[in-house]
Amino acid sequence: MPEELSRLLQNGHETIVRDWTEKVTADRRINSDARLSYVQLIDHVPQIVEELREALKTDPPADAAMLEEGRNHGRQRWQQGYELKEVVRELTLLRATLMEFLDKYRAALPSHRPDQFSRFCHKINGFIDEEIYKTVEAYLEAPRHHMKGGGENFPANSNH
Repeated sequence: MPEELSRLLQNGHETIVRDWTEKVTADRRINSDARLSYVQLIDHVPQIVEELREALKTDPPADAAMLEEGRNHGRQRWQQGYELKEVVRELTLLRATLMEFLDKYRAALPSHRPDQFSRFCHKINGFIDEEIYKTVEAYLEAPRHHMKGGGENFPANSNH
């Protein structure tokens, strides 16, 4: 089933990203997205979905140190002037989008036991939890990184 689930996510990649952007732009708790282009909004989300796809194919899940996109997303959102709560909200919306997608299209998967599907849902939740952690960590470290000469721009909104 890991291969089939990975293939389903690959085939639905564009749908997942599109549905996620619709959720983000409609969410009244996220305001910083209004000044971004579509490309800036989707940022590292397609790569996060790809990392998830790869992580689901391995058992045990891929080593968390190998996953980098959450860090990139956190640094990028800091530079774009997002508030931390908006960054976290984006990733919780990604989790919701992934779960809705899987629920909607799970019939496309070959027959499987319900406990097996449940196990994969738990893996996805664990993956997103780790992404949230790494994103927040990178977001909070971004000002120090910037002060050491590692960043190009100060955020538009500096009340972090």
